[in-house]
Amino acid sequence: MERSHVDPEKLEKVPSGKPFEYKDVVEDSFEEEEHTEDGKRFKAEVLNGVYPDVKVEKDNGSRLVYRKE
Repeated sequence: MERSHVDPEKLEKVPSGKPFEYKDVVEDSFEEEEHTEDGKRFKAEVLNGVYPDVKVEKDNGSRLVYRKE
């Protein structure tokens, strides 16, 4: 399975306990038109434990907020 285009350095810089969105950690060079599909990929990775310190904080259908523990 193809990995999401999350920038590991951006993710690393998110402080623990601070809510963030996919758009806050995606690679700068990744095309914006692809963000929706790639955001779904990132959510699946979070739910599957690829990023063990990241959890889904809030999912209201149109907007996903994550939190780093």
